[in-house]
Parts: sequence; structure tokens; C-alpha cells
Amino acid sequence: MSQGTKFDNKARKDINGLTLDPTELPAHLLRAAYLVGKIPFRACLSDQRVSYTLYIPEQYCKIHKTLQKKTLDDIPPRLPLVVNIHSTRRDAVTCRDSLIAFADSHGVAILAPLFPAALDGVFDLDSYKNLRTKKLQADLVLIDILNEISHIWPGICSDPVVLMGFSGGAQFVHRFMYLYPERIAAVAIAAPGSVTRLDPEPWPRGTGNIGEVFAEQEIYLDVIQRIRDVCLFVGERDDEEARGPEGELREWLSKRVGDSIGAFGGALKDKKQARPQGRLEALQDLQDNWYQKGIDCELEIVPDAGHNYTALVPAMIEWLEECQAIRHPSP
Repeated sequence: MSQGTKFDNKARKDINGLTLDPTELPAHLLRAAYLVGKIPFRACLSDQRVSYTLYIPEQYCKIHKTLQKKTLDDIPPRLPLVVNIHSTRRDAVTCRDSLIAFADSHGVAILAPLFPAALDGVFDLDSYKNLRTKKLQADLVLIDILNEISHIWPGICSDPVVLMGFSGGAQFVHRFMYLYPERIAAVAIAAPGSVTRLDPEPWPRGTGNIGEVFAEQEIYLDVIQRIRDVCLFVGERDDEEARGPEGELREWLSKRVGDSIGAFGGALKDKKQARPQGRLEALQDLQDNWYQKGIDCELEIVPDAGHNYTALVPAMIEWLEECQAIRHPSP
């Protein structure tokens, strides 16, 4: 279940030691302090290699004013938080800006973390996707970021959150869901290049050795089953674009790094991980696996779309608009 990071105590001490309580700031100065609107990239206190940006709509100002009263009367619901995890391209700004119109119209905050490349080798693009490598604990860093947000913006609901991601981000998202389902209100998984099934295979192909990889962490299937909104997305033409230079690069690297952590931050260590199936087949296979485990999820195949985030966004926004966490925010 949820836990802090190895940096957690120090990070929390740093936050609680701030000389000013963010809620003391007059509401009309929130934008001047870059605490409303497009938030500049902030370094995560527990791992400053990782940064994050947010979009916070004007509706937050009303909540901020109410919180300043220090009473429990008439506190409006907190803003739901949508966490959008970037793809291999690290396009965190696009992850934020593509949802701004939705955020403004529905009173929702958007979080877009940025996990750097090259932490586990010069060719490392994938380390965050598997959550853990020798150099990065991406899952725990995200939890620290959410804890920071709960302190700086107490009017935002940072637990549970709506979690979504495209391509490499979708790999992170469904693996994070396995470990921390109690922190997720809804989840959207769009066109991951590889998937992790709930089966005895080793991580990240399966979850058989999850206690070894994640320090005695367990999977609580009953909690995953209670997530109300789970949806898989993929473009109709995605598989046509799935073969190309990226696959050739992986093959080239696999011949040179062997079983070392190397270029893809652990993705090449298990040579069985890369299935020959395309993204559509992989998601159909994952959906079947989840159904067998009692996890209800939809699979939406977007017509005429390839492996393209922009082409999938309209369908994902339509799904967001129907999520219970968006329609009925937490108090």
C-alpha cells in the first residue's frame, strides 16, 4: 500500500519548515506568486532531478479564500487532480496544456511530472516506466510530489487522483496502479508499448516477484477492483506505426548490453519483456487478463488514429468528463 520514500522524512521536514503557510497568501496574489494558472516547473524536494508543472484554474481562488477562514463551515469541494504522465519524449508541457480547456470548464487541476532521461545510461529513455531502477524510484517520487501539492495547495485533492498516461506514460500508470490503487480514483491507459500482466512472470512482464523488486510490497487486488473508472485507449492504426527505428534501436542495444541494466534502465534485462504483439493486441490481452482477475475496464479503439497523443486526447477528455471523481469531487 502507500508508503513514503527513503527521502520522505527530510522532504516532509523541509516542507513543514517553510516560514510561510501558503494559505496565508492573499487570494488576489496567487497568480502573481505563480500559484494559479500555468505553474512553472518545480523541483521535487525529495529528488530534485525530477520536476513537475501544474495548471490550476481560477476556481481555486475561491477555495483558497475559504481555507483562510480556518473554519470547517462552507468549505467547497476540493479541486480534483488529474495526473498526466508523459511519454518517452518527455512532453510534460503538452500533457499539461492539452487539458487546460477541460480544467477551466470543469474546475480541475492538472499535474504533469517530468522524469529526466539518461539516469541509468546514455541511452536511458525508459527508467521511469518500470517505476524502479538502481538510479530512480519513480513511483515514490510521484507520491512525494503529491504530498508537496497537498501542502502548497490544500484545496486540491491529491489523494486519490485521476491518473492517465500515453505510451511510456501508460506503462508507468498501470504499474503504479498495481502498487498504489488506494491513491487512484480513475485511470486511463493509452497505447503502452509494453504491459505488465497480473501473473507469475517476473517484473515488469508480470507481477510474480513484486515483493523482491518493491521491498515486500504486495498487490491488493480487491482495492484495484474498487477503482470505478478504468479505460484503455489505442488508435485504430497504432500497430501500423509501431514498427520502425525504435524497435531496431532496441535490438541493436540488446546485442551490446546483454543482461545489464544499461541503456533502457532495466527494460532490456528481461529479454522476454518485449512481446511480438502490437499495442492493440497487447491491450486486448491486458483487458482479458484483468477481466479474469475481476477488474472491470473499457477498451476504446479510436478510429483513424495512429500512435499519436493528440489524436487520442479528445476521446480521453470525453472519458474524463464522465469520471465520478470529476463529476462528484471529494469534500
